[in-house]
Parts: sequence; structure tokens; C-alpha cells
Amino acid sequence: MTVKTAHIIAHSHWDREWYVPFEKHRLKLIQLMEDLIEQFDRNPEFTSFHLDGQYIVLEDYLEVMPHRAERVYELVKQGKLIVGPWYILQDEFLISSEANARNLLIGINASNQIGGYAKVGYFPDSFGNIGQAPQIISQAGIDVAVYGRGVKPVGFNNQIQEGNAHTSKYSEMYWTSPDGSRVLAILFANWYNNGVEIPVDPEEAKVYWKHKLAAAEQFASSPDLLFMNGCDHQPLQKDLTEALKTAKALMPDIDFKHSSFPEYIEALKRNKPDQLDEVKGELRSQWTDGWITLVNTASARVYIKQANVATQTLLEKVAEPLATMAYLAGASYPRHELLYAWKTLLQNHPHDSICGCSVDEVHREMMTRFAKSQQMAEGLAEQSAEFLASQIDTSGFKAESDRPFVVMNTSGHSRSGVVKTVVDVERLYFEAGKEPSEWYEQFASYEPGELMVVDAEGNAVEAIIRPLGIGFGYDLPDDRFRRPYWAYQVEVELYVQDVPGIGYRSFALTRKQGAGSASDAALLSPADRVLENGLVKVLIADDGSFGLQDKVNGYHYEGLGIYEDTGDIGNEYMYKQPDGETPLTTKGLQADITLVENSPLRAVYRIEHRWMLPIGANEVLDEEIRSMAPFRYRKAQRVQQTAEVKLVTELTLEKGSRSVSIASTINNTVEDHRVRMLFPTGLQTDHVTVDSIYELADRPIKPEAEWKNPSNAQHQNAFVSISDGKAGVTVANIGLNEYEALQTDGTIAVTLLRGVRELGDWGVFPTPEAQCKGEHTLRMKLIVHDGSAAESGAYAEAYQFPVPWTVQQTGVHAGSLPADHELLRWEGEKLAFSALKVGELSDDLFLRVFNVSGEPSRLDVQPSFAAGVYESTIIEVEGASAASGANGTYSVEAGPAKIVTVGIRKA
Repeated sequence: MTVKTAHIIAHSHWDREWYVPFEKHRLKLIQLMEDLIEQFDRNPEFTSFHLDGQYIVLEDYLEVMPHRAERVYELVKQGKLIVGPWYILQDEFLISSEANARNLLIGINASNQIGGYAKVGYFPDSFGNIGQAPQIISQAGIDVAVYGRGVKPVGFNNQIQEGNAHTSKYSEMYWTSPDGSRVLAILFANWYNNGVEIPVDPEEAKVYWKHKLAAAEQFASSPDLLFMNGCDHQPLQKDLTEALKTAKALMPDIDFKHSSFPEYIEALKRNKPDQLDEVKGELRSQWTDGWITLVNTASARVYIKQANVATQTLLEKVAEPLATMAYLAGASYPRHELLYAWKTLLQNHPHDSICGCSVDEVHREMMTRFAKSQQMAEGLAEQSAEFLASQIDTSGFKAESDRPFVVMNTSGHSRSGVVKTVVDVERLYFEAGKEPSEWYEQFASYEPGELMVVDAEGNAVEAIIRPLGIGFGYDLPDDRFRRPYWAYQVEVELYVQDVPGIGYRSFALTRKQGAGSASDAALLSPADRVLENGLVKVLIADDGSFGLQDKVNGYHYEGLGIYEDTGDIGNEYMYKQPDGETPLTTKGLQADITLVENSPLRAVYRIEHRWMLPIGANEVLDEEIRSMAPFRYRKAQRVQQTAEVKLVTELTLEKGSRSVSIASTINNTVEDHRVRMLFPTGLQTDHVTVDSIYELADRPIKPEAEWKNPSNAQHQNAFVSISDGKAGVTVANIGLNEYEALQTDGTIAVTLLRGVRELGDWGVFPTPEAQCKGEHTLRMKLIVHDGSAAESGAYAEAYQFPVPWTVQQTGVHAGSLPADHELLRWEGEKLAFSALKVGELSDDLFLRVFNVSGEPSRLDVQPSFAAGVYESTIIEVEGASAASGANGTYSVEAGPAKIVTVGIRKA
């Protein structure tokens, strides 16, 4: 007879902040840790405690209790306190690909410094699980995932449903990523509290274990049964040892073991059946009724998501690449400063934080963390850009009036577009003996003359130069006191072409020689309400919607950009439209349409709507919230009284662009509603392609048969795309993480704003700031293309959308770098850039890309500075040397959906 083992794992699922703010939760954490240390000291039978798969709980504790550090580190080394591998428990879908990777890298490195980490891919409470999770953790040497959501554990009568890729008859299964990486996966079929508060009293224990054992055995594939002794912020069960002795006395045929994940996993691998079912890719609760997916956290408090994308982008695509470029030019790499900025950002990535589903105090503190991380990233980027520019040979600009500036591309992909910057034409530094106002007066009559822009070869560059007048500035030299000055400034707008992905081009503002000639380039608004270049034509209708003609493939799209508004009587977790309500739209609503900018480089139309919307839900909603009526059964409606909501939409078309930028400013004066923008494409297809984590995921437009929720909103990261195989439309966004593919007209609906009045979940927690009152500016980019997003390369443009150009003014000087340069050349069919950085534990460079297609590809790297290139991993572990070829090119295979990291040794 097989002996069954009940593995009891003591733990506490630790949300840093949620229904109470961070510092109040930290007080509870301190008490838990103090109780743990006392328990370990006095009770040798209490063998281990799982610290929720994240390192930061120790960091938070020791920040207040530093005198406990030595004892804590001893317990970690002894395997009693089990930490990692993550730095925090993130929401996987709402942070970037790179942020998911850095969370793992930082958590593992921090855990290793104090004694090691648990090799468990721990996802206990993520609101859905990303498809590439098995590949990510496999690259860290982890072959087991543990999770609580996203997969339906069993079919009817404990049987697999035919053809269902997300059903397993056991709580143990295999989980496979799109690239083929496979891990053993363990589902909390009875949640991560199925062994909480075990009774010591024999009579109570008898009832408790009868129920608990039966529930676990129903789903278990082996005699090793998992019981999680804890729950959210659960205090330590101090009498656990006694409770297990009671259980053993009652049921001597079962081995009740105070266990740990390493022990449980070892036993499970030894005793599991030869055959387990397999789940594949994303686990988004597709095979459920769709009501408890928690996907609408993607649109809760959209300002949080916008701040997150801005911060991630600054770190991943600006500060780190610039610091690496500067490092190659001789600067020191700001490893510790960047780590601080990353950790500060990651502290906003736990699921109850970035999801926007906490009390108001939590999200106020998050905005401060975003600001701190951004300030550090901006400062580092400025330092790196200034150093890099100082090393560039600009001596080719010889005229006395030349004012060089360098346009840097850190997006990882070659880039063309319109760049706008401010250039100081002349500076007048303050000197002792004269008041600043006197210097100002002396400078007031300055005339710069007629100006133009030239490139490094002296060729005139198409540019628009607008005088700004006198502005204040200052230098902060490394070797002397600050130097304030007045500067005569101009705004320079120029079109740059084919700037390398990790590179730059140099230009100079200079006085125009001779009479010059006026540009005969066509304006981009050649007629009223028309935006047009050689690639697309946009016509704006009376109601502010617009049609778009793709001149390349002849496709026409009509009725784009209509706003939709519905009531929302749900909560921060879930959207619920009032029963029987008809959505309101701006279709047919007269708009004021004004041309605000028109040049050969850029044209902008401003579209204004004054929309009367219901001011909120009726008093029934207040009572339903007070009584905790389940949100899906609520009967509240919106009131008849209305208020004006002003919408200002700016449509921008640039020279050489096959896309239209959309900036939507909403002055939100009403409550309990959701605003979306609709893009009816007319493209006939059964699926959309969505930017997920390290993959372009294909998702069906029609939900599965089990789906009952009228809404089929889903997560997106940088974009959602639809194609009929011949033509496609990709809608890129900045911090708009929710879309829905409607089952009519190939329509993509992007959520712009959602306002609700309560947290939801297990209690009554009012959240007035979740109504998102006030002014919000939401940004999207509508990209038309041939074929799919992967085939056309539209994915690269969508990834570039949030990445700013870096422009650095410099002087005329010699330097070790040429005026135009590509610091690191890489190529690969259907490969997307993810990161360029210097190692955490080495001085090697690390380049990371990923294959956005299901076909094999190859990464070719040509670093002029390299002493060697090798394959690496997410956690920067050195692997095989890359094959070297002609011209210093190194090659690495990039299989379908593969995340590829290469290490580059600097010569």
C-alpha cells in the first residue's frame, strides 16, 4: 500500500500593500518575522517557512530591523527561511517583458548574496499567467512552476475535455511555452490556504482533515499531497508542530510532514505518474465563464499604467542603452544607480499595486515611487548623453556659428522620424558685479540671423526653426560651482532618416549662407480636414471620426476614432455594465475641428467634443456596495442627470510615416463609467495578435464556449493588431493595457479610462480616487501595414512609439567617435529588441532580443569592440561561445518564440 504524505508548507502570502497602505502592512510583517525568529529559536521541529517566493519581504523587514540581519541570513543559509527567486511577486501581464526578467534577475542575485533561493517559479496570485513563463524560469535553471490562476483544473467528472489545451485532470501538469520550454506545473487547485489554521484539538482536527484530505486527493496525481499553511498576510501558526502531532495520532497511515517546496517537489518528481496532461501558452482563464478573470485591473487607474510605461521605457530603452553606449566610449557604468532605479520601479509591480486594485493611499505612494525612479533614470540618461556627445568628433562643423547637436536612437531598431529639440544659439554666463536682470537686458536685443540645419557632411537638412527667445539655464561642472546663464533659444524640428538602432547622427544649427531657397515640399494638410503624405491619406468627418486610405495597398478604413461610453457598476477588479444599458457614442456628435500645425514635416488637427454624459450611478449602487452584493448581479443604473465631459483629440501625421498618432485628452467630470475608442477595420479574421510578454500572442476574437461574460476584454502590452493576411492595422499605446476585439467589423476597442468607486474583493473599501476624475491624456498610434504585425515589421514601430529620441547639444571639438556611428550592429529576421546593458556581476555587455514569430531565425551581432561573444540567459549565465564569421560577425540561433541573450566581452 502506497503511503500518502501530507506536505504542510508554512507560509504567508505577503502583499506589500493592498487594503491598507504599505507601512501598516510592514508592521504586520515585522511581527511575523519576529514570531518566526522566536519559533525557530525555541522549536527545532519547526523546520521551515516559505517567504512567498519573493526577496523583498526581507528587505522591507531589515530596513526597520537591521539588528536582525545576521540571524536572518543564518536562517536563510540553513534553509529555514526560504526566499526568492523573485524580487517581488509581480503582475505578469501589466509590466514589460524586461521588467519580468529583471524581477527574476534582481531577486536571484539578492537571494544568492544571503544564502540562496528556492528554485520554484512561484506565481501564487498573478491575475493570469503569461505564455513565456516556462521559458523565462527555465533560463534561470528552474523546472517547476507553482500557480493559482489562469487554468481550469479539471473537466466535467474529473475528465479532460477533448481538444481543450487548458484543462488537466490533475493539479499537477506540464506547462509549455511557445518556444517549447516545458516545466512541471503545480496548480493550487484548492488555493494557497488549503492547510491554513490546522486544529490542535483532536475532534476539530478529525473534521478538518476529513474535508481537506478529500479535497486534495480529488486533484492529486501522486500520493504527495500539498497543503499551504497560510493565506494573505497570515500570522504564524505558532502551534503548528502540535497540530501535526495531533494529525499523526489520528491518522497514523498518513505521513504528516512539516515540509518545504524543495522537499515536496523532490518527492513529487519521484512519485508522480509517467503521464501528466499538458497546458500550453497563456493561462488567462479562457475556459471559464469569464467573470472572475480579474482582467479589468488592466484598465483600473489608467494613470498608474501610464506612469509605469513611462518609467519602464526610460530605464529599458533610454537610460540603460545610453549608459552602455557611454561605457563603450570610456565612461564608468552606473550599475548601482540603475539597480536602485529598477528596484524602486519594481516595488510598484506587485499585483495589487500595478493592477490599481488597492486603496487610494497605496496608489498615491506609487506615484511617488514612479517619480523617484524616473528622476534617477532621467539623470543617468542626461549624464550618459552628455558624456557620449563629448566623445564625438564634431570638428567637421567649422563655421563660427555652428551649434552641433547629436540625435541618439536607443530603441534598438533603425528609426526615421521627426525630431523636435531646443538649441541654445548663444549663451551669456552670469558674472560677478552685475545683476541677472542687467545681463538679461544686455542680451535682449540679440539677433541670431537666418538659421538652417546641416548634417555631418554639410548637407542642408529639412528643418523648421522657431525662435523661443531668451531662456534661463545653468551648468553644474564637476570641478567648480554652478554656472547660470541666459541663452537665446530656438526650437528645431527636423526629419532624420535611418538612425541606427544603437547609434546616433550629428547635426548642427548654423547661420544660412547666401539667400537660400524656400522649401517646395508639400504641406501635410493640403486641404481642409485632410492629412496626407505619400503613404496615407486621412479625412476627418464632422463628428471627429476619420477615414484612412492606405496608399501602399489600397485598403480603406472608415469610422475610426469614435468614442464609446458605458456605465460601470463593478469595481477595481471587474467591469460590469448596467443591465439593459445601450452604449453612448460620439457617432454623429458635432465636433469642432481646427488645424493647429501644418508644415512639410508635421500636421496636427485638434478635434473637440463637448459630450453630455450621466454623472454616475444611482443610489442603488451605494446600497449594493454597502451590502457586498456580488458585482455580477448588481441592478444599479446610471442616473438621468448629465454633465459635460470635454474631449480633445489631436491627430498627427508626420513626413514619411504610414501611421497616425492620436492624443486623446479627457476632462473626466463624471463617475462610474468606461470610455473606449473604437477602430472598426472591416478586416475579416478570427483572431488578433497581441503584444504579450516576450511574444506576439494570437488570441481568438470569439471567446470559448464556456464564456458567459458579455465583455471579452483582454490584456495587451504595447499593441494589438488585426490582419486579414493581406493588410493589417496595429494600434500601439502608451499605458493602455486593455483592449477588446469585437465580433463585428473587425473592430478593436481600446479602453481609455475607467472610473469606479470601490476596491471590491472581500470587503467594503471605498476608493473615490479610482473614479479618475480630472484631465487625462491618452496616447495611441494607428499603424497600417501589409500582412501581419510580424511580417510587416509594424511590431518594431509599435515598440518604438513610447521611446523618446535623445538629443544632446555639444560643442565643436575633436573626439574618439565619428560624427555618425552605430555602436552595436545586430540583425535578425522578426527579432525584437529588448535590452542592452552591462552585466550585474560582470563587465560584459548583454544584448537581449526575442523572436516574435513561430519560425526559426538567427541573431547576427557585429560589435567592433568585442573580444568574444557567447550565448547567455535571462540571469546572465555564460553559455556556449557564439559562432564567429566574416567581418567580426557572431551568430546565434533564435528558434521560434525564443528569448535570446548574448554576452559580449569588451576588448
